[in-house]
Amino acid sequence: MDTLDLRNIPCPRNTSKALIYLATVDSGENIQIFLDDGEPIQNVPSSLSIEGHQIVSKSHAVEGHWVLIVKAA
Repeated sequence: MDTLDLRNIPCPRNTSKALIYLATVDSGENIQIFLDDGEPIQNVPSSLSIEGHQIVSKSHAVEGHWVLIVKAA
């Protein structure tokens, strides 16, 4: 599974980067995305869902960031 590290990337750039990356992968492929707490974890998952991608899981890592597993549309 590929990983996209978007920690320390502010909104809305993190959403844009995630959407651009997801456009390059095959439909049905799972991608792991690292996000910061606050606006990134509040905004990015809903934006990806609106674009048709499926949020498979969302968990808080021990290191303090969030780990989002997204299935590409």
